[in-house]
Amino acid sequence: MTTKNDFQGALSRRTLVRGLTAAAAAALPFAAQAQMQRPPQLPPGMNPQPPRAMQGGVGKLKVLFISKYHAFDRENLFAAFDTFEDITWTHVEHPAATNFYDPALAEPYDVLLFYDAFAGREFQSESDGVIANMDTPPTAKMKRDFAQLLRNGNKGFVFFHHAIASWAHTWPEYGEVIGGVADWGKPLMNIRGRDYAASGALGGTRQRITVVDKVHPITAGVEDFDIVDEAYLCPIFDDSVHPLLRTDFKPVDTAFPLRPLTKGHPPGSNLTGWYKTAERSPVAYIQHGHDNVAWSNPSWRRLMTNAIKWAASPEAKAWAHANEKRIFT
Repeated sequence: MTTKNDFQGALSRRTLVRGLTAAAAAALPFAAQAQMQRPPQLPPGMNPQPPRAMQGGVGKLKVLFISKYHAFDRENLFAAFDTFEDITWTHVEHPAATNFYDPALAEPYDVLLFYDAFAGREFQSESDGVIANMDTPPTAKMKRDFAQLLRNGNKGFVFFHHAIASWAHTWPEYGEVIGGVADWGKPLMNIRGRDYAASGALGGTRQRITVVDKVHPITAGVEDFDIVDEAYLCPIFDDSVHPLLRTDFKPVDTAFPLRPLTKGHPPGSNLTGWYKTAERSPVAYIQHGHDNVAWSNPSWRRLMTNAIKWAASPEAKAWAHANEKRIFT
């Protein structure tokens, strides 16, 4: 049982010292303010965390950080964000986050940063304790807004880790925006005309990461590195992305013995980082970033900082405009 003292003790220095929560609330639309006041619904067995301040960092680049699904170590992830040079971040959770697909509401931000698995999924606990879930499609407005946001070409998009699992069953264009799709609990049907067994995930995996593009701004200052992080097996659209990183982990179904639903999944790509265009916007994806072991890795921090700065840069936007990739019809 959580006491009042426990709750107060759990509040981070962001709320008590910086006093940024009120400022962030004033800057956010009503839907986001409501989300700050009401913690997200979590699957049974996952403990909600006390609220944290919704803004941090110091810098000219404005980043909207979008999260969804399972509880995560907010204090340490936010502390990692605070090390990103020249960046101020604001946090919003789903379902309020979908309001920011609207270009008018996204206007104050330079980059949208996604860490939002299973957007659109509703979790319910059955009487026998089994967690049932239902995937709901995006509304027509969400689809129009997101397509327009990408077509405008004046924002950068960075996705990391489990963001590859949002809208996996109900919005195929969304996976095309990222460059891949995943679901660790359900098979994936008709992904570019092919069916897949459930995706694989293996936590705490020691990996050697090779930087395969050493001249791109996202990998500037990053040499080949070691990381302990969750590894994935899922469909990746290699033909639509420019590779940046590869892991020495072998993504095959037998590497995930604790995930029987993954059996039969074809061998996957060892890509763990890439960049691409979606409509007229620059997009980057970094697969690494499960927990504080990864967030504390200097190479991860450098990659994320670089990815955000690249996505916000005039050069990235000019490149995306010149290499438009039509996704939405």
